[in-house]
Amino acid sequence: MDTRSIATMTRNRKITWGGGVGIGLGLIGFPLVFIGVWPGVDHSPWDVNTMILATGVSLLTAAYISVRIAVAAATDNRVSPPTRRPWLVAGGALAVAVLCLLIAFAS
Repeated sequence: MDTRSIATMTRNRKITWGGGVGIGLGLIGFPLVFIGVWPGVDHSPWDVNTMILATGVSLLTAAYISVRIAVAAATDNRVSPPTRRPWLVAGGALAVAVLCLLIAFAS
């Protein structure tokens, strides 16, 4: 009789870390996106508003990637892990945030 665990340690680690990091980044990124698009919040320079929105989108995209990895591990790859597109969205949003921060500091 085989007494090994059904899930391997690598798979358990992907589920635990992917889910934890995804939920953590989502809890940080969602309020930033909400603040970035909420019309009642006044952000003096538009650069700051765009930077907040881009950072929130970047964090939410990274959260999506982490959760998708955890779901792929939990379903034993019946759900495919993320492709390159989310990484490009996260990188682009982070680049917009850095650019806006540089513009805000320069003005």
